[in-house]
Amino acid sequence: MLNEPLSHPAIKRFLLVVVYFLVASAAFNGFFTKWQFRDNWPRFSLPAMLEGTAERPFVYRQLFPAIVNGAERVLPERVKNHVNTLLSDDNKYHHPISWIYPNATDAKDPKYALRYYMMYALAFGTLFCALFAMRAVCLEFNQNRVGATLAPLVFAVIFPLILTEGGYFYDIAELLFMSLAVILAMRGRVVLLIILTAFATWNKESFLFFVMVLYPFLRTHLSVKKTLLLQVVLVAIAAAINIVIKMQYTQNGGDVVLFHLANNLRQLARPATYLRFEYNYGIMTPKALNIVNLLLFAVIARAGWGKLPPLVKQYMKIALVINVPLYVALGFYDEIRGLSMLYMGLLMMLCVDIITYLEAGFRVPQAGAEAHAPRPTERRDMPAPVQAMTRHSD
Repeated sequence: MLNEPLSHPAIKRFLLVVVYFLVASAAFNGFFTKWQFRDNWPRFSLPAMLEGTAERPFVYRQLFPAIVNGAERVLPERVKNHVNTLLSDDNKYHHPISWIYPNATDAKDPKYALRYYMMYALAFGTLFCALFAMRAVCLEFNQNRVGATLAPLVFAVIFPLILTEGGYFYDIAELLFMSLAVILAMRGRVVLLIILTAFATWNKESFLFFVMVLYPFLRTHLSVKKTLLLQVVLVAIAAAINIVIKMQYTQNGGDVVLFHLANNLRQLARPATYLRFEYNYGIMTPKALNIVNLLLFAVIARAGWGKLPPLVKQYMKIALVINVPLYVALGFYDEIRGLSMLYMGLLMMLCVDIITYLEAGFRVPQAGAEAHAPRPTERRDMPAPVQAMTRHSD
């Protein structure tokens, strides 16, 4: 049978990895073409983040810079010298970032070139892993493997569109950490969740608020009292890490928190806000709160909300109560990445919408006896998926 090789578990896993790799590559290219690592923005460029001189609050997001700096320190000098020689020669194939992305000017700086490439690889690898983590999230709530596999692909493709007004490597890590947090909470892996909270907060201080929305998922394994106690512990850990990091950078410019409430309210009241466009993947697309995007989200929400598991609905309600005020007060105009606590809800709505769409597309209407009779193009010995494709090709 032609489809037998595709039934082998190892082949299916291999194909899944290949497809996820390709989509992650496209999504990462969409992100990097748009923002790079904020080259030519001294306030929060990669060199400034690596040196710890970026302005607050951007400088607080130090997990990936610490990893990259640490990796460079442990590399043998001979290896570093060889790599730096390759990255500074005239062969464009030795330094593809500066060749393919002319705006990535910091990738040409001999002082930072090696670490720039390390960060590039780390950020892409994080997005690649995030696809598998999001698939696991979908499988926690719905055993339909087709929907669980496709939903992360759709989310990855739209992720660069979410990164408006700014995009940073720690936004990608945040997506991975949120997905892992939901998985660990659903499985009752308390110790791992505590460890994850520490690293996720080191990546971005706002994770302190995300641990609060995990309540419905933690309740699947813990009593109300134990759930609340665990959340207090998680918030305390996140707060302690926040304090330590903020004390380390008290001399940096900027401020601990950037408030944009007045500007945001004016922006939301302006009709032009809902008619803005930007370029993604080299094509002009509706931007952020554009009425087209709002309509698309309304369709996704209307179709998916009623089919969401109760736990996910409860999570979404808590996330809305916490995240929307933070977004309006602290977000920069219409940068909808500030609504990141809702990512997992959007992912699950995409998952159930895809499942519903596929089930409706392959459902054969029963109209009496004729519906059960084989059509001339059908054969009883054909596999059901092949028969379905034959019906739709008539």
